[in-house]
Amino acid sequence: MEFAMDITSKTRSVRDVVYEKLKEAIIVGDYKPGFHLNERQLAEQFMISTTPLKEAMRRLEQEGLIITRPRVGSFVSNDVMVSIEEINLIRSAVEGIAARLAATKISDDEISQLEDVLKEMERYTKERNPEKTLEMNAYFHKMIAILAKNNYVYKQIEAIRSFDLGPRNKILSNPEELDRALREHQLIFKMISMRDPDGAENAVRSHIHRSTTFILNIKK
Repeated sequence: MEFAMDITSKTRSVRDVVYEKLKEAIIVGDYKPGFHLNERQLAEQFMISTTPLKEAMRRLEQEGLIITRPRVGSFVSNDVMVSIEEINLIRSAVEGIAARLAATKISDDEISQLEDVLKEMERYTKERNPEKTLEMNAYFHKMIAILAKNNYVYKQIEAIRSFDLGPRNKILSNPEELDRALREHQLIFKMISMRDPDGAENAVRSHIHRSTTFILNIKK
């Protein structure tokens, strides 16, 4: 697999860039369970030394995405699907709480700001522009995390965000999924703008649960 990446990013370390690229490749299924992650070959592909690569792989091992066998090598875990499902279970809970908090704290001006993001998502969905739709999708979720006005919740959401970007990028290229996701985001916005905490939390949980099921099904 060839990696298209800017390894000289000024805002992220080489280790972090490699970590994110490897994680995405595993989560979207480019690297299947059991795949041997050859350090020498990966270092050559990334055009880096093995030191940041080893650090990135240690993080992936801690997250349960790869396993390392002494004197044999590192491999994509056979439990990747379980990891994705469990991470998204956590994500649905935390983002559901964020939506609940946002619904109780949001101001009229903030409702307008969130609506503007939703309108952009609607426009790009109708234009069948998956890249821009993905951008607005991510921004919509980020805004809800910000509107929760709780630093702990925000940090937890950011910590698991990278597990979602790869799969979301893949599923949003599906026209039917674009439409489903839009309807679900419209409902989330409606519940938050109505300042309905139960409705907002349930809408977010339902959205993440359904999209996770979709991801797991297309990866089988």
